[in-house]
Amino acid sequence: MVADSDDAYLVSRAQEGYLDAFELLVERYAPLAYRVALRMVGDHHDAQDLAQESLVAVWRGIAGFRGESTFSSWLYRIVTRRALNRLTRGRSSDAIDLLADLPDASTGPDDAAVRKETIDAVSAAVAALPLAQRVAVVLHHFEGLSYAEVAVITRSSVPAIRSHLFRARRTLTTALEQWR
Repeated sequence: MVADSDDAYLVSRAQEGYLDAFELLVERYAPLAYRVALRMVGDHHDAQDLAQESLVAVWRGIAGFRGESTFSSWLYRIVTRRALNRLTRGRSSDAIDLLADLPDASTGPDDAAVRKETIDAVSAAVAALPLAQRVAVVLHHFEGLSYAEVAVITRSSVPAIRSHLFRARRTLTTALEQWR
């Protein structure tokens, strides 16, 4: 809650035109924007572009931000929409390292090789999911958002998110059967 109230203050200051307040928001949320974009589109360069475009869109739209959701939810929505737009324009996503931010617990070269193969398999399986399912998986499982938060971000309902996650889990279980 402290971060939300701090964000509200920074948003308020940014709406008044204080660039330093917006700069603090960017420093705080640029990694989030990049991480979500990367997990959605699968390409580091596209993810960097999407994160930057999203933050520019936030700056342009911050005057109209009414605070009906948290700043982070608003940013998730912007990044997700831009990523979906890019994906639906015909660009496919290749396998991505969805688990890159997990600590490497390997103790030797064999462990590192197994970890890499597992990451590649999970990344490819998630990238192959239909877009609605991929969004739900990325936001809920990788970003740790609740069903309600994912529903707000995607402008969907909680039952729809539950359904997308159920189908995604079923598909991922089948695709990753050999890794159990």
